[in-house]
Amino acid sequence: MFGRKKKKQTALPQAEIENNELPLSNEFMTFDNVSYSYEISVDDEEVSEGGEDAAGQKDDKNDEIKDGIRYVKALKNVDLTVKRGEFLAVIGRNGSGKSTLAKLMNALLIPSEGTLIVDGIDTSSEDMEWELRSRVGMVFQNPDNQIIGATVEEDIAFGLENMGVPRPEMVERVKWAAETVGIGDRLAKEPSQMSGGQKQRLAIAGILAMRPKCIVLDEATAMLDPVGRREVMKVASMLNKEHGITIVHITHHMDEVAACSRVVVIDNGMIAMSGTPKELFSRPAEMRACGLEVPAVTALAFVLREKGLEIPADIITVDEALPVLADLLRAEALPELSDLASMQKRESDRRESKHPYVFREGPNSVEADGITYSYNSDAKNAHNAIENVSFSAGDGEFIGIIGHTGCGKSTLVQHLNGLLKPRDGSISIGGEQMGGANVKSMRRRVGLVFQYPEYQLFESTVARDVAFGIRNDGLSEEETAKRVDEALVQVGLDPKDVREKSIYDLSGGQKRRVAIAGILVMKPGILVLDEPAAGLDPAGRDSILEICSELNKKNANTVILVSHSMDDVARLCDRVLVMDHGRVSMFGEPADVFENEQALEDMGLTVPQLSKLFHRLNEALPEISISRKIYTVEDAAGEILALTGRLKAEGEVAGQ
Repeated sequence: MFGRKKKKQTALPQAEIENNELPLSNEFMTFDNVSYSYEISVDDEEVSEGGEDAAGQKDDKNDEIKDGIRYVKALKNVDLTVKRGEFLAVIGRNGSGKSTLAKLMNALLIPSEGTLIVDGIDTSSEDMEWELRSRVGMVFQNPDNQIIGATVEEDIAFGLENMGVPRPEMVERVKWAAETVGIGDRLAKEPSQMSGGQKQRLAIAGILAMRPKCIVLDEATAMLDPVGRREVMKVASMLNKEHGITIVHITHHMDEVAACSRVVVIDNGMIAMSGTPKELFSRPAEMRACGLEVPAVTALAFVLREKGLEIPADIITVDEALPVLADLLRAEALPELSDLASMQKRESDRRESKHPYVFREGPNSVEADGITYSYNSDAKNAHNAIENVSFSAGDGEFIGIIGHTGCGKSTLVQHLNGLLKPRDGSISIGGEQMGGANVKSMRRRVGLVFQYPEYQLFESTVARDVAFGIRNDGLSEEETAKRVDEALVQVGLDPKDVREKSIYDLSGGQKRRVAIAGILVMKPGILVLDEPAAGLDPAGRDSILEICSELNKKNANTVILVSHSMDDVARLCDRVLVMDHGRVSMFGEPADVFENEQALEDMGLTVPQLSKLFHRLNEALPEISISRKIYTVEDAAGEILALTGRLKAEGEVAGQ
């Protein structure tokens, strides 16, 4: 890494810092013209014109090459002030510089140019790292990478032991931190027995015990289910409001951004936008230009405004949208369109317009019959990870699987290509039961893409990595190259640009595409994807999911998608399988599944934001028959416009 050399700290005596007697100001953190550059050997990189480099940044004229080293500017001339007690969201596309910004905040990185002052300390000062990191704690994306203690108590105490905190005080701090984040009853538990959300709360407790003034959450909710995300956000909000801790929250979830006091958008290493959530979300075109999105209720408000309805442009939550739309419908809903029969006809028309999938048997159909599986089945404390699971996916169907962390989703899908063998029950592919001698051939028919598939890449070049799965198929070099190129094109990559690149010279999104291409090159009829869009920005997520949709629609692949995103599942899938504690709880079309909001909430799940809004409208306006089977902007706008008589013709649905 390339950073400016540390300079001696002279402005404040060491004693003042040790006694935490720094002069307080309202400005906790100040970036003054800060830039940061990563070092990349010119010999090891190939950056195509207008492309992305190994750090995920666009090729830029401000980058420098010196003595065979390329200095790639991840951040450029950043001026930013973070106030004490602020809850700041930092958002931007993958590779925009968000994580670099976060690492500068507690001196994991030092500015290449400019000055960063944190709580009165220049981060480039010598021997001040510990003081800075005791003031600014970092919580990263994967809690497993931060948890090292054999018990919850040991893990929380780890930082305090390094600080030399006396044992009586350490015991008191550990108990306080655990109780503050809601895991006080788990001090003797093993972290491995905790859910994802609980592990992330444990990571926060370990930081909190050191009594920081600021906590930086670097995509700390990216790997969590809806309940886990809510748990972390609730804890962060409480620490901010009740304890005055400054929170910097880096996220791709716009509903979390809406809960913050201010938002900064980073794009190509620079601050592109800044303001309150309302101010930024009321500029959807600019947000989209930065690879971002706005909450669904905000997008709905813009569609309705374009259709002539007087709706505020800065609606960002369900609580804000509910009274506005309720008042509108009370005043403008037409009685002849507000009865039950009219509502049922609208629901029927919407369903038919989506061309619902008709189940069919075929070579790419899947059937699970009574699958049961236990990890460590010989152990005394063994329990069934999945139990008596049965479902079927038709030939060419798009199935979504949802459920809380630890409910058995990943265990189930690993049975579909023989990675796991059921203790009881069976799996059939195209009517042929999987097992015994045919497992290998069956495995070729079912491609499994794991969460963070880029971690599966290991070859020296893209072409070699994609070709790995067909290397022993007896194909000629020409046929192998042709298959590799076809797979790369399927995932939206130009073979000429990436074929001979090192996988280390690809951006995160490109790596994920290459990993999927490595599955597609084997031409599986069935594609199983376990959280393929985890950790991606909205534009990257949509790009990956569009690939899945194209494979389903154009290639007739059967697709099975595991996801924590209810909106993605609702938008893409023909049917949704809901797992709860290892069992199938629901299985049906998205509109029917997401109508059961309370049941899903009881399982630790949620519904799309617009489903929640229309459930509330249905309850608030019993005199008007309002559909509860709403989960997209298109459906929501269509329902409002139909009730107010603004559709030009019967069956028209409002576009986004």
